[in-house]
Amino acid sequence: MRRILTAFALILCTTNTVNAAGPYDGIYALNFSGFLAGYASIHENNGVIIAVVLEPSPSDSTWEAIIGTRNGNIVRLNSIFGTVNLVIDVTFNGDNATGTAVIIACSDDDDDSSNDSENCDIPAGTALNLTKIF
Repeated sequence: MRRILTAFALILCTTNTVNAAGPYDGIYALNFSGFLAGYASIHENNGVIIAVVLEPSPSDSTWEAIIGTRNGNIVRLNSIFGTVNLVIDVTFNGDNATGTAVIIACSDDDDDSSNDSENCDIPAGTALNLTKIF
């Protein structure tokens, strides 16, 4: 039985795997007026980009999982899970290491409608500079 399990494990380990390897894959620093506003881990597979955006402050637990389809060097990313509902337009530069992210919309993902942007640290219309750090 042990040999069968070992053989099965080897088969699973040697099967073809799918790798996400888009031209913009990496970890980016998000900067606003020279200040670090967060990080984004960006990954692409077959034109679909997913990203996780994290705040740099340990006292702020805001984070987002976002997704969108790339068209050339542009992608609109929409929240799929996290602490706010976020829409971001990203334009990557030709160097594959820098770009710009513009906050299109942000609203809370809570039941308190009295302040729908309470957890949105960056207002709509703000442009962030992207710099690949990894």
